[in-house]
Amino acid sequence: MYELNCAGIIPGCERVIRAESQAEVVRRAVVQARQLGFEKITPALLDSFREKTTELPN
Repeated sequence: MYELNCAGIIPGCERVIRAESQAEVVRRAVVQARQLGFEKITPALLDSFREKTTELPN
């Protein structure tokens, strides 16, 4: 299981995103960013999502 707290990445986001894969966490973070008004998802933003995603212990 992977987790991303998007509060420090996407202004106005207080959501913690969890999914079975890092790719799914990033995909959900992109959806969340678009819902909060981000029209363009930059490579730097994607890198932030990947860097801040943590793997939870089993």
